[in-house]
Formats: sequence, structure tokens, C-alpha cells
Amino acid sequence: MGDKSFRILYLLTEPFGVGGVQSDIKALGPYFVRKGHEVLVACPMGDQVPFLEKAGVQHIPFSVHFRTPGEFRSQSRQLRDLIEANRPTVLAPQSIRSSWLCHSAAREFPLVRATTIHNIHTPFNSLYAGFLLNRCSHLVIFESDHEHRRLTRMGLSPSKACVVPSGIDTDTFFKTPRPGHLTECVPDPAPDTVIFGCVARLSEEKAHKDLLSAFAKVHTRYPASRLVLVGDGPLRDDLLGRTKALGLSAAVHFAGQRSNIPEYLNLFDVFVLASTRESLPRAARESMACGLPVIATKVGATREAVHHQSNGLLVPPGDPEALSEAMIRLVEEPELRRRMGEKSLSLIQKRFSQKIWLEENERIYLRAASLAGNPAGIGSLRNGGAPCS
Repeated sequence: MGDKSFRILYLLTEPFGVGGVQSDIKALGPYFVRKGHEVLVACPMGDQVPFLEKAGVQHIPFSVHFRTPGEFRSQSRQLRDLIEANRPTVLAPQSIRSSWLCHSAAREFPLVRATTIHNIHTPFNSLYAGFLLNRCSHLVIFESDHEHRRLTRMGLSPSKACVVPSGIDTDTFFKTPRPGHLTECVPDPAPDTVIFGCVARLSEEKAHKDLLSAFAKVHTRYPASRLVLVGDGPLRDDLLGRTKALGLSAAVHFAGQRSNIPEYLNLFDVFVLASTRESLPRAARESMACGLPVIATKVGATREAVHHQSNGLLVPPGDPEALSEAMIRLVEEPELRRRMGEKSLSLIQKRFSQKIWLEENERIYLRAASLAGNPAGIGSLRNGGAPCS
């Protein structure tokens, strides 16, 4: 390893499949490899591991799963052995749980523990997360101002923390003419058809039931409107049944899990997210990169991406009536849809540039790696060494 390179070990709690954390690592890992760094990802196996390995990222099967003090001590020993065998210069846990384990396993190693916090959905967790991270991590990278403010209020030293919003790959997600081959979604769209779409796991927190209830009111007033749901999950059968009960089977298309997400986004006229909890929603920002207006609920860091009355509309969570009103407004005002789509593109370029995100993470990790083997330097981070500045 040279003076201007690092060997980073990411620790994830979930299998390496589809998800926001995994999407970030799929962008960061190959980029770092191209820049001459070494990247290791320790996590359970998942269907996206071959993508990592093809890009030169090393996957290490490892499970962060403990319920008792004995299981915690056992996993701590396993992680310590893994660190000793692979000798990273930066340790990068991707959650509170993995940060706690890293703190236990790596205290004897002179290397920086740099945690990334993507989201903290459970309010109870946020009560102790700041204090725990203050003890377990030398520095903490947040993807949103929302989580940064929340945890610095709850015990995390501001000098240990910085915000680096994850970027969107605009070489993959960009505006194109509406794809004509996705005819199974909307077979014969009328001239006044407005297609609403959502890309999200079919799970409770995404509140598709609220979206279906809202769309039922939109469709009653505007029968040409359509809704396309991309994604799969445990509520698929329930949502299919609800769609049939609402008389919407001909107007709602369940596309399932798809790999060609940019094509679906360019099929939509409006992206809608009805979630009851979110961090900084990636799917909404990917839709923005495709020039779409966004209707979303005011939860988590969503308002950092969706600016009310600018590039979209924000409504309260759990309020199908407010959601339907916002959807109807964008059916009735095509010029507003166009202007909001332009604002979405502008916001992606200014705030969510993938280039800036990649470069900023590399700079932080280089600073962290430069302190490997230097206990005094690492101690300065613990005591407020402004690691992200």
C-alpha cells in the first residue's frame, strides 16, 4: 500500500443483495479499486456479491448476528481474527450494531473506525445511538442532515461527524424519451394518460396501501390515469387483493423486481412515495435524475431531496386524502409537472452529484488511513480532531 492509498474493510449486517447500503458499496467499492485502493466487504452472501468480485472487491463471508453477551464475545473474537488476517488500514462499519462489534474487536488495533450511518428507523435506537457512536467510532459519516442533527443532539460529538449525501449515477439514471416497449404496464395509453409510479419494496413501511387508496380517488376522477409499482416483498399478495377490491386491477400494474429501473422511471410522469419512514430515499433521487416531479411524505430526510412546491409536493404520512389531492393536482397541471421535473434535475446536479460523493469519501478514508499505526493521531480524532474537515 502506498502513502496515498488505503485498504478498507466494510462491515455490513445484511446479505449483499438489493438495498440502499449495498447500492452505496456497489458504487464506492469499484471506484476505490480503480483509484488503486484495496476494498474488502465482510457480510453474509447475497445475489449481488458477483458484481463486487467482478469489480475487484473482495467479499468475506461474515455474519453480524448476536443476541446474548456470549454470542457477542464470540463474534467479536471472530472479527478480531478477521482484522488480524487482513490488516485493513480503515475499518468501516455500516450500522450501529456493526460499529459496536468493531469497537469490541478492534480496540487493540491502531486503525481508524469510520462508521457510515445511512438511517436509523427506530426512534428508540436514536435515543442511545449518539452516545454509543461517540464511544465506538472515531468518525461518523452521515448521508443526511436529518440524521446528523438527530444524533449530535443525542450525544455524538459534532467534531466527529460530517454529512456527505450519497450521489446518484447520472450515467445510469437520466432522462430519455418514454420507452415504448414496456407495453405490459400501460398497453394503450390515451393522450391524457398520466402514469404514476413507485419503485420500492412491497413492505409495511412503504405504505403502498395508502398509495392504492389515494390512487383510487385519482382514478375515479381521471379514468385514464395509471399506477405502476416496481418491486417485490411480503405484502405482494395483500396488495394484489386490495387492488382487486378497489376495482383497480386494469389500472394498476405490479411489475415485480426489475433490473431495468431507469427504463421504468422514464415510463412514469410522476414518482410517488407514500412511506411512513425513510432516510434519504435513493429511489426518489434516482427518479429526480430522470427528470420526474416527486410526491412524497414528510418523513426522515425526504425533504432534503423533495422541496415542497419546487421539485415536488410533500404530504403528511398516513394521509391518503392529502396524497390523492397532490396526485390530482399534478394530473391537472402538466406545466407544473414539467417545471418540477426540471428542478429535480437541477437539484441532483447541485446537491447529489456522485462525483463529489465519491471524491469526498475517498478524501476522508485517505485521512483516516494516514493515521493507521499512529495511536496518538487516532486519539486526536477521539478527542475532536475534525476528521471530516
